[in-house]
Amino acid sequence: MKNRYILLTLFLIFSLYLLWCNISIIYTRKGKVNIPLVEKVQFPSDSFDVVNATVFWQGFYHDWSYNHRVNRIGDWIDNVSNKDGSMRAVFTHTAASGSGADVLNYLTFFTYLKTEKAQFFSAATTATIRGREATTTTKVIAVKGKWPSSLAHYKMGTVVLNGFDLYSSNSNNGKVMGSGNADKLSKLFMEVNNFKIQDSTFEFDLNVMLGADCDSPECLNFTPGDNEWFDYQLKVAYQIIAYQDDVHVSNAKLQQDYTWRKPFKTRPDIDPNEIFRKDKVLENQVLKGQKDYHVGIPLISKIDINLPKGKGGVIRKRMETPHLLALDIAINDYEYNPATGNCVYTADLFFKNWKPNMHILSFGNDGRAIINLGIKFLQIRDPNAVVESQFVKGDIKWQTTQLDQRLANDPHSQKSFVLQK
Repeated sequence: MKNRYILLTLFLIFSLYLLWCNISIIYTRKGKVNIPLVEKVQFPSDSFDVVNATVFWQGFYHDWSYNHRVNRIGDWIDNVSNKDGSMRAVFTHTAASGSGADVLNYLTFFTYLKTEKAQFFSAATTATIRGREATTTTKVIAVKGKWPSSLAHYKMGTVVLNGFDLYSSNSNNGKVMGSGNADKLSKLFMEVNNFKIQDSTFEFDLNVMLGADCDSPECLNFTPGDNEWFDYQLKVAYQIIAYQDDVHVSNAKLQQDYTWRKPFKTRPDIDPNEIFRKDKVLENQVLKGQKDYHVGIPLISKIDINLPKGKGGVIRKRMETPHLLALDIAINDYEYNPATGNCVYTADLFFKNWKPNMHILSFGNDGRAIINLGIKFLQIRDPNAVVESQFVKGDIKWQTTQLDQRLANDPHSQKSFVLQK
C-alpha cells in the first residue's frame, strides 16, 4: 500500500510538470504599472584622461562547459590612461551562471594604437534595466560631458563601444523587481551614435534594449508576480576618438542569421544537429575605405542579439528562450591595405545553446540566432603610427550551488588584466 501511494505521488508530480511544460501561466500583479524600467543612470561628465595611445575593444569569446541562464556576462576595457609616461589599460571579463558551478573560458580581442593624429578618452555609463519577462525594455540615454580642455582645438570626433557588463540585480543594488534570479536572454542591444561637439561639451546617444525570460523548470516560482520580471545592472563602456584632418571614419553593418535543431538524442556522444563556431565564421568581409591612409582599424559601435523562443524543455514541446552555452561577438582578425584603402576581416557572431554530454540536468532547444554588428572603420594618415592586434586569454572558475548561490557581482565572477605600453 505504501508503495502505491509513493507511485501515485510521483505520478501526480510528473503530471503537474507536464502541464507546466505545455501551458504558460503568466502572473500579473496589480499596482506596478508605474515602475520605472530604466533608472539610476549614471555617467561621468568631466575629468577625462586624454591619451594619444589607446586600445580599442574588438569583442570577445565567452564559452561555458554546459549551458546556463545569464547571471552575469561582460567583457570591456576601461581605465585607459597615462601612467609614468606610458599607456595603461584594464581588460575585464565577467561570468556567472544561474545556479550551477562551471568554468568559463574567454578571449578578449583588441588593437593597440599610438598616433599623433588623434586623441582618445574613455568612460562608462551604468543603469538599472528591468521589464516584464518575454518583453523588451528600450531606452535612449543622452550621454553628455565636458569636452576636455586639452581638446579645445579638436572639432571632429566619433564614439565606439569599449565593451559591456550585464549582471542580475540583487538587494545590494536596491529594491529588486521579481525573484532576483537570473533569466535567459532574448534580446541584447547597445549602440552608440549621433556624436556631437558643441562649444565646451560633447554628447551622443546610447541606445539600449534588453529582453529576458526564465521559462524553464529551474525558474518555477509559485509566488504570484515574482517570476514575471527581469532586473539587471548594465554597464556600457565607450571610447571617444577626437581628430582634425588626416582621419576618416565610415560605417558598415554585418549580420549573422542561422537556426539550429534540438539534440538528436538525450545525451549522445556525437549529435548530427550540433553547430560549431568554425562553421558560422564570417570570413573575407570587406570594408571599403579611402586610399592612402596608413592605418585602417574596424571598430564596434553596435551589438544587436536576438534569440527567439524555440521548442525545448525535457519533453521537447514547450516553447522556451534558449539557455546560453557560448556567445562570441568578435572581430578576431583583419588585414588592411593602405594602397586600396580596403580592409578584409573575419568576424564571429555566434550563439550556441547546447552540445553533447553536457551536465545531466542540461537540455537543448530548437532555436534561432540573429546577431547584427555595427562597425566604424577608422582610417588615419600617419606613417609613424604604431598598430598591434592582440588578444587576452583567461578562464573564470565559478563555484556556486543551488542551496548557496553566490551573487552575480561576487568578486569571483570577474577577472582583470592590466596592459601597460
